[in-house]
Amino acid sequence: MKVIHRSQSVLILEDRPWFLGIFLILMALSFIFGGMVMMGEGQLFWGAVFAMFGGGLPLLIAALMVKRVRLTLDRSTGQLTRTMRSVRGLAEESHPLDRVTIATVGVSIDSDGNTYRTELQLADPPQVVPFTSYYTNGRKPETMAQVVNDWLGKTR
Repeated sequence: MKVIHRSQSVLILEDRPWFLGIFLILMALSFIFGGMVMMGEGQLFWGAVFAMFGGGLPLLIAALMVKRVRLTLDRSTGQLTRTMRSVRGLAEESHPLDRVTIATVGVSIDSDGNTYRTELQLADPPQVVPFTSYYTNGRKPETMAQVVNDWLGKTR
C-alpha cells in the first residue's frame, strides 16, 4: 500500500501485491519443473499430474486472489472510486465523496493474532468500503487511514 498521488484536489492510494503474485508464480513453476523432471525419468503419468495440479493450483489462487486496488478520492468530481484489477478483469465502484465520514483501521482477530486493513466509513446509508479485501500485519493500514483522514481534514 502506498500513496501514488497527493494534491489538494486528488488523493490516490494503491495496493499492488507483488510479493504474493511472484511467490505463487514461482511456486507454480517449481511444480511444473518437478513434473517435467519426473516425466524425463519415465514417470509420464505422475509427472504430468504433478505438473498440472501442482502448477495449476497456485496459478488458480493467483487468478482469484491477486488484485491491484486503487482508491481515488477526487474533490473536483466529488467522487470516491475504488478500482480492482486482476487477471479476471476490472471492477469499479464509486461513491459520493461527501458520504465519507472517516477512514478507520479494521481489525481481524483470530488465534494467530490480529491483522489489519484500511476501511472508509460512509454515511447515508452507513457502509464500510475496505481498501483491500484482505487483512495484513504491520502499520501500513494505520498509515493509510491517517493519510486519508489528513487529506479529508478529519481526525479520529
